[in-house]
Amino acid sequence: MGVGVLAVMAAMSLTAYEQIVARADFSSVLGNLVTSLRQTRSEAAGRGVATAFIVDTQNNRWWGVEAPTGWSLAAFDPANPGTVIANDTFPTGSGKAVFGPPTGYGAVLPAPFATVPVMTGNPTYPFCSFCDRGTGMGAIIFQPTGATSFAGSLPTGNAVGQQFTVQSPTDGRTVLLAIIGRTGLVEVFDQ
Repeated sequence: MGVGVLAVMAAMSLTAYEQIVARADFSSVLGNLVTSLRQTRSEAAGRGVATAFIVDTQNNRWWGVEAPTGWSLAAFDPANPGTVIANDTFPTGSGKAVFGPPTGYGAVLPAPFATVPVMTGNPTYPFCSFCDRGTGMGAIIFQPTGATSFAGSLPTGNAVGQQFTVQSPTDGRTVLLAIIGRTGLVEVFDQ
């Protein structure tokens, strides 16, 4: 009987340990994504040239690149991205981070982010309000002046700001990254 209790306790400990590791892995990937986004934004001012942060929601990857005059998302080639500031891919496998969930963040954001589209309804992707439906790609373009624009497929009449979300399939944790167009302000909201 004592051996059975020990076996149950060991199994419970292993499950708890795996959940802790999964949360830590998600936090690490999320930290890298947020750092890459903020670095891409700051490099626009530092380099004196526009930069673009590109998300590929279908392949769970991203890039921060220089976006000089004439740069476009339509011409962006992942195999030859240009001058790279940052890039990465979410680790693959069960329970790893992904762009999503398909239903989006599902909660209105506080001011000044309240006008950023987050609810299901009409965004092309509820979890990426500026990404193109066909390619799953979208770009946030930071100008050296601080102004920001978006490329992909935008909801009509909403240039105030945009967003994308990342989800941990292990525990359903959803994190939204919101960007204000006028200033390029980036904020992270965690559910």
